[in-house]
Order: sequence, then C-alpha cells, then structure tokens
Amino acid sequence: MGTHHKSPTLVLSSGEKLSEYLASRPHLVGDRVVKRFSLTDGQIPFLFKVLSFRKALPMQIHPDKMTAERLHAEQPDVYADANHKPEMALALSPFSAMCGFLPVVQIASYLQAVPEFSALVPKVIADQLISIVSSSRSEVREKGALRDLFSAFLTADVKDVKVQLDRLVQRYRAGNYSEEEEKVKDLVLKLSEMYPGDNGVFCAFLLNYLELQPGQAICVVAGEPHAYVMGDIIECMATSDNVIEAGFTSGVKDISNFVSGLQYNLSSGRTRIFKPTPLTRPGSFGGGTLVYDPPIDELAVMQVVVGKGKSEKHPGLRGPSIAIVLDGHGSVEWAAGDRSMEGRMDMELGRGDTIFIGQGVEVNFSASVSDLRVYRAYVEAE
Repeated sequence: MGTHHKSPTLVLSSGEKLSEYLASRPHLVGDRVVKRFSLTDGQIPFLFKVLSFRKALPMQIHPDKMTAERLHAEQPDVYADANHKPEMALALSPFSAMCGFLPVVQIASYLQAVPEFSALVPKVIADQLISIVSSSRSEVREKGALRDLFSAFLTADVKDVKVQLDRLVQRYRAGNYSEEEEKVKDLVLKLSEMYPGDNGVFCAFLLNYLELQPGQAICVVAGEPHAYVMGDIIECMATSDNVIEAGFTSGVKDISNFVSGLQYNLSSGRTRIFKPTPLTRPGSFGGGTLVYDPPIDELAVMQVVVGKGKSEKHPGLRGPSIAIVLDGHGSVEWAAGDRSMEGRMDMELGRGDTIFIGQGVEVNFSASVSDLRVYRAYVEAE
C-alpha cells in the first residue's frame, strides 16, 4: 500500500493510481512533508505491507541512500529505485527472524564447536576471530575480524557449502551434537528443510535469532543482515523495493554489494525490539491506540483496537496516512474537506478495507457488530 511504481495503490472509486490522485490534490500530503522528503508527483515517503509467510524470506540487507542511488544507476533492472529502505516489522502472530550479528564471543564458540561451519572459511581467518575473543578485545579489531570471517563465508564455494551442510544436517538428525549446538540445531534443521543446500542456513551461527510475540516490533536499518523466518507481520518501510540478497533466494545473489554494504553492529538481538507507547496527543480519545515509532524519519505505525460499541478518536496528523482493517467491522468518520460540502462524512469498514487519510484530517473509528482492529501507517514533518 503506497505509491511505489512497481505496485501502486489504486483509488477504488476511479481506478487511478493513488499517486495521480495526490498529485492533483497536494494538500492531502502537505507542504511540510513534501519539502522534508523532496517528494514529487504525488508520492508519499512510506510503503505499508501485511505479510504472511511460512518459509524464510531472503537473507538480505537494505542499502543506504548513497548506495541505493549508485546501484539504481548501475543496475536499474535489479534495483528499481534510488531510495534507501529502513523498515519496521510488527508481529501479528508469533514471528521469528534472524537479524544482526551475534556477539563475537558466541560466533567464536560456534567456530570451535561446529566443524562443518569452520570448514567453510580459511583457518587463519577463523583463528584470528577466536584469538581476538580470548585476548585483549577491542571493537575495532572485533569488527575487522568479523568482516573477514563473513566475507570468506559468503564467498565459499557453493559445492563446499552443500557438502558441509549435508554433513551437518545428517549429524544433527542422528542426535550427534554438542551442548553448545543444542540451542541452535532446531533452527538449522528448520532452515535446511526450507532451503536445502543454501548458504543462508549457516547464518544460524552468525546472526541473532529472535522470536517475537504479537504486539512486539523490530527495526531494521541500512546494512543490517536479516531474514524473516516465519510469521504474520505488519511491515512499514521507506518507499523503496531495494534489497541486496545473499541467501534464501532463487533471485540474484549480489555478494559483492552485500559484503560492501554490511554494517557490523555488535549488539544483542533484543536491543532491536522496541516498545509502543499509548497515543496521548491533545484531541485523542478512547485509549485503544498504541504508537510504534521507530528511529526512521519516514514512518510510524498506530495499532488501533476499538471495542464493540465504542469509538477511538485521532486528531489530525502533520502528514498523510494509510490505514487497513485487520479484523472486525465498523466505520470511520471525518470532517468533510471539500469546500462544497458541509458537516461530516463516514464510511463503513470491514476486514481488508484500506483507506487514505489526508494530513490534518481528524478521524473517529467506531466498532459496530464486533471489535475493530486497524493499523495506520503515517509520516509527519514539523
């Protein structure tokens, strides 16, 4: 849902692209947002998705703005736009993902405990990381050693990867694993069933594995390696379709750009989970709205839960928004914006209905025959 040219949202009543509709009505986006994000032709700065998957999505990173501009200029058929793609994912059901590098101490432990893993990188590179962990540690040295290790792993011969993965899977299925491997063996077996012979399976020994419950959310910034494994999620990102893939894909594996674009942030996976806050703005009413506001300028998401027979009021926002009904039935009411009309307008809402809300428009969600659950993505600019 949004204005990206590869899959543009259409206006139901007219069939025109949302971007075309907004281009002729720029007040719905607002001057502040247009100027803040240098928007043209009715574009909005975020892309809004609902995803449901039972097989891991590609192992990938998102390029930063400068890299996206270069890749789009060099390979426009692969990289469809020149924008960056920071994103957030909000769990609707139990949701698992690999995201960001494990602490180097844990990676070094796996190198020593998993011979099939260590066989894929030169011994001198593996020994370098292990020795740094066991001696005087520094973040600069750790990042350098991790960069060398991950680069060597990603460029390992495809045949060698398949051979070592087959050995590893056979060993785990036979019940032959160390205490260190016990906590990761189920993930390895699950990923290998999804993608037999794929190098991404070995990322279980390199990346944090997160298991989120409904209502929890993570933020993924440029250069952070990640793969969403299983679940149902709300996903919101800057308007871009740019991903650099290195595993779990039948598409292009762009290893060189993946390696050069990586960020080596050495922190626990739990630090990537962020919490919502209640909507407490002047003019809000109802108490059923939570705000997920990641450190991404282009977007934030509201979760709106309205009990049967109740309502939830939102004041006007300083930018445009898109809302989708996930469950229930009800209505949305707003002040008429057209000068030829007076009073207020309303629209019935049901599961799957999606609406655009212009900047500055106050809305009131009401639930009728059942509870109503809505997710609203938006952007604001001062």
